[in-house]
Amino acid sequence: MAGRLRGDDGAATTELVIVAPAFLFMVLLIVQLGLYFHAINVASAAAQDGARDASLQPASLDAGEDTARALLDALAPRLLAGASVSGQFVDGGDSVRMTVSGDVSQVVSIPGVDLGISVNESAETPVEQFRPAGDVPADSTP
Repeated sequence: MAGRLRGDDGAATTELVIVAPAFLFMVLLIVQLGLYFHAINVASAAAQDGARDASLQPASLDAGEDTARALLDALAPRLLAGASVSGQFVDGGDSVRMTVSGDVSQVVSIPGVDLGISVNESAETPVEQFRPAGDVPADSTP
């Protein structure tokens, strides 16, 4: 009976060794989730600004795409890896749709597992059409 262990000496250290990695992993997942939501907001803002600039007269998709890229570079240059910006005219040229997409940078790296978190945001706005005073659009009814 002399070799029998008594007491809880060292139990706290053992518990810490077991719990600390799980706690650290949870903290990193929360940070990754925050980056994901931030990436959504940045991509949405870039798409909205790009669509607004592209809709101004004379409408230019290149100007809108440049504005969206500049906003992405200013707000989060490393947040969206491989970010792409594309604009197109929709509804017969009456509206502009700007789409921003990319992969969110990863904080948590699990060997053998690719989280593959991507963002795809778009915004649509009508093309500005200025008319002289008193001019009535062709499709309106008095």
